[in-house]
Amino acid sequence: MPKVVDEQMREATRRHIIRQAASEFARLGFDQANINMIAEQAGIGKGTIYLYFENKRELFLSMLRYIAQDHLMAIRAAPATDGNIQQRLERLFCAFVQLAQEERDSFNVYMSALYGVNRAFQAEATKLMRDYLATIAFMLEQSQARGEIRCANVESTALMVLSLMESFVLSANVLGQSEQVILQQASKVAEMVLHGIASA
Repeated sequence: MPKVVDEQMREATRRHIIRQAASEFARLGFDQANINMIAEQAGIGKGTIYLYFENKRELFLSMLRYIAQDHLMAIRAAPATDGNIQQRLERLFCAFVQLAQEERDSFNVYMSALYGVNRAFQAEATKLMRDYLATIAFMLEQSQARGEIRCANVESTALMVLSLMESFVLSANVLGQSEQVILQQASKVAEMVLHGIASA
């Protein structure tokens, strides 16, 4: 078998294990999650997991880094295309909604590492938060350069935008709102955030 194909299969298996682990870690947290259950859900033997990850801690850290890579790609893509600040804020909000709904397990694991049962991994999760903030700050700087907004402190404003959007999405999920219902509110949320920025 060619080495490239072999490496692709290895990476596919690794990602499969990580996805199954995200489900288990989201459900039970790091301390209660069980490697045997992750292996069973992944349809592999327990020993196979140890061919890819030295222990449960390394698996969790690898999962967080995988989450960060995927989430950051989605968040960076949202405001990257042209449009005014309102449209870019709407796309950013929609990206958070889709992550929280379509990547629910990984989104919940990330949140639990920041604020919940998996806070032992907070430093790793905080790196992703800083990357989110940098992406939002860059979007704000571009909008400020175009004369669309004025904000005295871009970093603080980026933190406000991130906090409002994440909190809204999390609260809407807790209330059982569907992805469609939450997405329908994108324009209103972006408008409210924009009014806040305008007076910042």
